[in-house]
Amino acid sequence: MKLDALNSRNKTILLICAFIYMIVNSIVVVLVCNTEFISKIDKIFWNTKIILILSGLCCAGFFFAFKFIHHLTIQKLLLIFLIIRVLLLYCFTVFEYGVEYIDYSFYYQMPPHVLNGDIFTPFTGNWEAEAWRSFPPLFIWWYTYNYWIYGAYGVNTIFVQTISRFVYLLLEVGIVYVMTQIFRENSGTEKGWNEKNFKIGLTLYIFALTPIVAILLYANIIALPVLLSLLGFLYFFRSKKNPKYLYYAVVFFSLATLTEAIAVFWLLGIALVELFRKNFRRLFLLILEMLAILCLVTLPFLLNDAIGYFQHMLSYIYKSTAGNWDGAIWAINSELFNLPSLINSIPSAIAISLLILYTYKNYKSEPSLDFFIVIVSIYLFFGPGFSAWHYLWIFSLICLNIINSVRKFLITNLFFWGYFVFYALWFASGYLTYPGGLPPPMAYSDIFGNWMVEMGYFTIYPMIVQLAYQIGFIYLIFSYSKSKKLVLALFIPFIIYYIFNICMPGNLLFGV
Repeated sequence: MKLDALNSRNKTILLICAFIYMIVNSIVVVLVCNTEFISKIDKIFWNTKIILILSGLCCAGFFFAFKFIHHLTIQKLLLIFLIIRVLLLYCFTVFEYGVEYIDYSFYYQMPPHVLNGDIFTPFTGNWEAEAWRSFPPLFIWWYTYNYWIYGAYGVNTIFVQTISRFVYLLLEVGIVYVMTQIFRENSGTEKGWNEKNFKIGLTLYIFALTPIVAILLYANIIALPVLLSLLGFLYFFRSKKNPKYLYYAVVFFSLATLTEAIAVFWLLGIALVELFRKNFRRLFLLILEMLAILCLVTLPFLLNDAIGYFQHMLSYIYKSTAGNWDGAIWAINSELFNLPSLINSIPSAIAISLLILYTYKNYKSEPSLDFFIVIVSIYLFFGPGFSAWHYLWIFSLICLNIINSVRKFLITNLFFWGYFVFYALWFASGYLTYPGGLPPPMAYSDIFGNWMVEMGYFTIYPMIVQLAYQIGFIYLIFSYSKSKKLVLALFIPFIIYYIFNICMPGNLLFGV
């Protein structure tokens, strides 16, 4: 891929458009969103206003750097990254922007249970009452540790938020450092990896809205498994020269899986490659290693009630959501249509089947970063839960190995960026159209849980807005795989489920 795929004139046009968007966007946000609720209440919870303003600043910043990319070295870009993140951390602290509300309302219900010894109580089968221990074990340990360290100061104080954001800043510094290390160690051997391409990818990461919001503004745990996964890729690429490093890679991929389960598809991909190559001894050792790490991290759960724990985790997989902001068209309200709950496992089964077929087709060649991007994107496409943070699983990878043209690279990320910006606009419109009074936190719950549901926000959202997000995954998968059959296998079930949701609108009006 040539850096000059976009000439200087086109870069200038893009830069002008980006600055126009930044100015118009900021003016509109300040004038329209300058309500008491968004300025005060929402500032504690979702920070919609600053997110929308940041979208314009990030867009202009990226195209400005892209215009002069020839004059920037990797070292200069790393310095720019540090300066921008430190300045943002300072601004978020001084202007008292709250860390993501959900982290302090739902996830922080887990640590008191753990510290009180409830982790050793028997499973009752009541999913609602035991939702606090339905998450992967490292996820629980991470929040328990943070609660224990900062709990004495109150989990939602500015002091705790600042310290928490600083920890996540260190995690993101680790992410960027490992990305750079992977590139430097493999740029001479991996196809399409060169400094010009990597500078574009690194520049996009620096000015991307999603990691800034997820990691620094919200202090979302996604930063931890992403860093662990990148460490896994670092050792995976080293294993091409020294096979022993594959076991190090599996350690980090396993830890990432035990934090956020999506990473299990990278483990599955590695295992399938070894299986199809008939490397049974290595496959046995890798599986043994995965099980050992699983048992070590989940030991308290296993000592308490191993069977109940795994049953609870499996039941959690089927707790898909159809009628909320994170609901996908793949989720069917089985109770509403008197269907067995296992019906919601069909999309996951399709994803695993496609992953196996794709791996079988490509196992003879040495697995590249493209291979790992495709297999996790297949699952994200069929994922029962819908989150803007899922984009971060692949974002750092496609910044390392950008798609075979600058234009495709920008178009692909535009799908995901556009979805995230509209995600913020969707909630802002809910706040602005709310007819009731605005008493503090209760207004937030009423707008989110009642008003937006009644007005059909969560019916239109998956049917229209998420459609663009899904197309982004299809475009990404095709760009890396070049397989029309794979794209067809994605389209057919998607169209079937999409038509079902149109014909059965009740599925989108009630949660599964």
